Amino acid sequence: MQLNELVRSWLPEGGTVVDRTGSEHAWPPLMKVAESAPASDDALTAVALTAVGDLPADAVPGEVVLLLLPWPPHELPLGPLIQALVSAGLQATEAHPLADTNWGVAVICRRVDDAVQEIHSYLDRSRKPGPLTGRTLLRLVDEHIVEGLVRRTQELALEAVTAERDALRKQLAAINTTPPAASATEGEVLLSSDDLG
Repeated sequence: MQLNELVRSWLPEGGTVVDRTGSEHAWPPLMKVAESAPASDDALTAVALTAVGDLPADAVPGEVVLLLLPWPPHELPLGPLIQALVSAGLQATEAHPLADTNWGVAVICRRVDDAVQEIHSYLDRSRKPGPLTGRTLLRLVDEHIVEGLVRRTQELALEAVTAERDALRKQLAAINTTPPAASATEGEVLLSSDDLG
C-alpha cells in the first residue's frame, strides 16, 4: 500500500497530519501538516520508529497514531512490538506493508484509556469504538486465533516449497558439477553429438 493512500483513507480533506517522523515525506495535498495535535478528531499523528522502544508515550486517549516501522513485514519483531503497543496503551486497528517509502510497515493505532472501557473492532475500522464487552473481547481473541492459524499455515506451506526448491537446486548443482569424463566407466568411449553424424 502507498503511505499517502493510507493517510487519505483515514483523514478527510483538510484533516491534519501531526508529523513526528523527522523525515521530509510529502504528505497528501489538501492535508494540513502540524507539529502538535489539534483538538479535533480529524488528525493523525505520524511517528517513525527506529526501535521498538520508540513508541510515543504521550499520546492521549482517543488519539490516532500512525506508526511507521523500519522492518519489512516478514522481519517484524512481533513479540516485542506487541508488548510495546500494550505498554503504551495503543490498540492496533490496521497494519499494512508499504510499497513506496523506506518504511516497511504502517500500523494504525488508537490510544485507549488505561481502564480500557472501549475497544476498536480490529477488522472493521468504519465502526466507532464500542464498549468492551464479552462479545467484543471474544471477537478480538477469535480474530487473533484465526489469523494466527492462517499465518502459520502459510509459513508451513512456504517452508515446504522452500525445502523442495532447495532439494532441486542441490540435484541441479550435482548434475552441473559432475565432469563428463567422470561419468564414463574405465575404457568406455564417450560419444559426442558430433560423432553420431
